[in-house]
Order: sequence, then C-alpha cells, then structure tokens
Amino acid sequence: MSELHPLSGLNLDHAGLEILDVDECQRLLAITPVARIAFVDHGEPVIMPITYGMWGRSIVFATDPGSKLDAAIMERPVAVEIDGWDAEAQIGWSVLVKGSASTVDDEADVERLDRESVATWIRGDTPMRWVRVLPNEVTGRRIVPH
Repeated sequence: MSELHPLSGLNLDHAGLEILDVDECQRLLAITPVARIAFVDHGEPVIMPITYGMWGRSIVFATDPGSKLDAAIMERPVAVEIDGWDAEAQIGWSVLVKGSASTVDDEADVERLDRESVATWIRGDTPMRWVRVLPNEVTGRRIVPH
C-alpha cells in the first residue's frame, strides 16, 4: 500500500520511503556498475557481488565456471540488488530486480556482449560465459530527506 505525500507529492510506502517507478529504477540500474546477485546454491542462500551492464531491460554479466553459472544454466530464480548512499546527506536508494538467470548462447549475442564495455573481474586467461537476468519484477525505494 502506498500514499501520495501531501507536501512533496511523492508516492510513499508504509515506512515513509519514496516508491521509485520502473523508469527511475532502470535509470539507476544503467548508471551503477556493481550489484549483488542472490540465488540458492545447494539449498543455501548465496549473495555475491557482480559487475554488470544493461542489455535492453535485462541485466548481463560475465562469469566463470561456478555457482553463478550453475544457477544460470538451470534458469533458476535470482535477485539482483543495487543501492546508493550519501552518508553526509543521509539519503539513499535501493533497486531490486527479481527474475530468472540464463546463459547467453547465441554466437551473435555473445560477440556483441564481448564488444560492450561491461566491466568484469574475470582474469583474461579464465574461460567465461555471459549470463542474462530477465526481470520479472523491478522495484525501488528512496529515503526521503526530512
């Protein structure tokens, strides 16, 4: 449930946080290069940092063999979270993307992603695969200054 704040005109949630619309969430996703991806690995929740880029409205990142790739190969549900915080001004925001991960297997798409400027932490001598997170839901909140 949300309500419009009478003075600011902002759409606020029950805790007084501004509810960000999908366009603002997409804007923040496009300017933030590091996120956390959450998934279940062997029955346990795992959260790991990733560097990523936007491919249309999907999130893409490169990974080497391991649990993130395993989750993508199985097309499991994942969540990607980004945030920003200004400690001095006491303002911040958070965006959560829920969706499913899959590998990018089309050769033309892989070549195009290889040319994109998506930063990666993978060493150059390590084999990597591209993973795409197709969003089912995108939500965001911002702390409203008092």
